[in-house]
Amino acid sequence: MTIKNHVRATLVLLTFVAAAMTSIASAEPATTTTTKSADAWAFHGGGPLLGQAPDLGAPPMKLRWTYRADEEGDAAIEGAAAIVGGSVYVADAKGVLHAIDLARGERRWTYKGAEDGFATTPLVCNDRVLIGDLTGTFHAVATADGSKLWTVDTGSPIRASANASGPGAARTVIANDAGKILCINLANGDIVWTAQAGDRINGAPTIAADTVYVASCDAKLMAIGLADGAVRFTADIGALAGGSPAVIDGRIVIGTDEGRVVCHSTTDGEKRLWSYERIAGAAMAYASPAVAEGIVVVGARDRQVHAIDLASGQPRWTFKARLDVDSSPLIASGRVYVGSKDKSLYVLKLADGELLWEFKAARGIVASPASAGGVLVISDLAGNVYCLEPERT
Repeated sequence: MTIKNHVRATLVLLTFVAAAMTSIASAEPATTTTTKSADAWAFHGGGPLLGQAPDLGAPPMKLRWTYRADEEGDAAIEGAAAIVGGSVYVADAKGVLHAIDLARGERRWTYKGAEDGFATTPLVCNDRVLIGDLTGTFHAVATADGSKLWTVDTGSPIRASANASGPGAARTVIANDAGKILCINLANGDIVWTAQAGDRINGAPTIAADTVYVASCDAKLMAIGLADGAVRFTADIGALAGGSPAVIDGRIVIGTDEGRVVCHSTTDGEKRLWSYERIAGAAMAYASPAVAEGIVVVGARDRQVHAIDLASGQPRWTFKARLDVDSSPLIASGRVYVGSKDKSLYVLKLADGELLWEFKAARGIVASPASAGGVLVISDLAGNVYCLEPERT
């Protein structure tokens, strides 16, 4: 399977890969975008967090398998799955990290973290599964058997997923409820640098080239040097942000409270390029935006999916769900895959928002879809993990 050549964003990411391989040699951070392979997936695609995936084939889709996190009771899954090396990694609200065989849906191993549970997406890098929990502990677990390698106490609950510049990266960047941003050495858990935001951070840090971008609940967007943690700029985005920025073509796009999606310049962070204010009732855009083919797609708590022109900020289309859309969309081959608290996974046409297909889960979906190996993986708030594949292969 290949990614369509006409997708402009793919060319941008491939340019980033080439630059990252040769830059910052002495500081060891950047190598490649985290999951451009058709066989791997990190939260929202990793790196610049554009939510782009390889072709999944035209719907309808069929259920390959269903995995239940806890047979004795609900163990809600809020974070997306990570997929690497033929395994699916998900973490639940009861503090269990699960490794599942992608082909058959069978449990490979489980790792028990804190009783407070997990609310984030695992990151798989350098044969480690990396994830923070709601006690504030950041865990590194061996992909082979689920054994603990090291932990770091960050001092505050972690609701933001970890990110890295590539599958061979030597460092990861995380954030917590105290507004602390930490760069951590994957080999031993040592803290390389820290930076401080003004309030809680819910969204994963975004990494594009040599810069980390973080949006927080103090209505600020920060740009931080990946090599040294130095703050490059802080910009006012007008309202708190619950998700992650997407970075592409010199633009930083982030959903906020008060019914807005805003776009800032990467070269002049204070410069706002546009503000989209069509979210009904000034509801929050809690989900992280996905971007492809010049279109920004983001879910919001007005029960709609919004598509916005990347260049101008003008509306392209909206799709009405039945309940809030906190799930961050995935875009593949001109189709949008997005979940809702109404229990549905929707497949929409990127060009105009036409509903192409719908899958019904047992309970609401807040997790983002994940895709690798020609399948899509989505989880629900009842602790079910579903693997979907095209009906026609």
